Amino acid sequence: MASNGMVDYANLENPGERTVLREFDRRKRARNLTLPTDDYQVKMLLRKCNEPICLFGEDILDRRERLRTLLSTLDEGDVSKILRSDAGPQRSQQQTTEDDATTWYHKATCGDALRECRVRIADYSLPRAKERLAEARRKSENQSHEKALLQQEMHRGIQAIEIYGSQVVDPIRQAAFCEFSPDSKHIITAGWSGMVSIWGVGDCKEELRFQAHEQSSGCARFHPGAYVEQQPYELNAASCDHAGNVSLWNLENTEPMATFENAKCRITRVSFHPSGRYISSACFDSSWRLTDVETCQELLFQEGHSKEVYDVGFQNDGALALSGGADCYGRVWDLRTGRHIMFLEGHQKPVITVGWHPNGYTMVTGSADNTCKVWDIRMRRCNYTISAHKSVVSRLKIDATGEFMATSSFDNTIKIWSTTGWQPLRSFSGHEHKVTSVDVSPCGKWMASTSADRTMKLWTKRQ
Repeated sequence: MASNGMVDYANLENPGERTVLREFDRRKRARNLTLPTDDYQVKMLLRKCNEPICLFGEDILDRRERLRTLLSTLDEGDVSKILRSDAGPQRSQQQTTEDDATTWYHKATCGDALRECRVRIADYSLPRAKERLAEARRKSENQSHEKALLQQEMHRGIQAIEIYGSQVVDPIRQAAFCEFSPDSKHIITAGWSGMVSIWGVGDCKEELRFQAHEQSSGCARFHPGAYVEQQPYELNAASCDHAGNVSLWNLENTEPMATFENAKCRITRVSFHPSGRYISSACFDSSWRLTDVETCQELLFQEGHSKEVYDVGFQNDGALALSGGADCYGRVWDLRTGRHIMFLEGHQKPVITVGWHPNGYTMVTGSADNTCKVWDIRMRRCNYTISAHKSVVSRLKIDATGEFMATSSFDNTIKIWSTTGWQPLRSFSGHEHKVTSVDVSPCGKWMASTSADRTMKLWTKRQ
């Protein structure tokens, strides 16, 4: 043993033993290396080592690990020389730190209205968070065998699901979106011909067809109180189109209550805040907007993504919003303060769909890289990566109990996953073309899907 704690390889006669011990020492040095996390600085260090700064198929983490492996093979003097940074990189690191600490958002022109909105959201979310935590504590007291029995019952129910009915919901172009009403008795659909309709769940008959959009409609959503708290003459649904318009609907007229132009570009998805007072719209101008549905006043023009925004989802409490876009990133926003509180990095292609687990801290993102990633906002990291489909994940939906998740894909299939370990439970094939949307009813008894074959299919447990 040498004086510095390293093994003296000259005294070892066995060549295999020398090789193994050298590898142990290299790994130890690699673990002790402190490397920059900024990708630009990692590339510059690789260039100093006369190594390519990027390899085919290599992501940021792979590149940093390659640099760590390379430096662990060099002498300590060479490593210190390479890692020694001059004033330029120091300024770059300082600038990076300042950028990370800066909140990226537009100051609203309607300051008082936005402030009232944030206060109202805080007042709404705090009691709901308290109820959610009390429910979580109650569930944690359940015996393990009770939880196992509930999971077994859920698994048996999923294995018994089959097609209940099929209906053409857009006679011209693809059906783009579907969602159940809060009472689980109605479905709203949107199609690329601009058609928006409401259907009965039991008979798949069209109950109401709106005189909707002149251009393609990519999304239609029910108000959180539709068919439950809202009166037929009040706001019960909303839809958007590729021209940048958002239309608000009641259940008594086929013409919109109000239409406002949120952006002069395509709007991919709209989503009601759990309070029902606000609606978000994901826009192709690299932003998402928050609008008051009572006044049709745009309260927030939120930037942060560098490319198109595809989806925005609200936490059940209503305090946080999650956005995903074509820049391959997700971002979590605190609606009470306007701060960007978490950056979701890891997808290799655009993030198409996002969703929240009812526990309030687990998020799931679905991407065009065929995967879903599960994130924990408490630990601020990705916990699971699910190789979900063979093509784009078009939408994901976690059921109201948080026991399972349904995903749809352009590979013509729908899959159901357990939220305990995120294991696949079943795959469904029924559509002839890519599946554009999937939804699970609040009661948990129904599942609906739409497809580019212009149909909507209903799924339920066989009797």
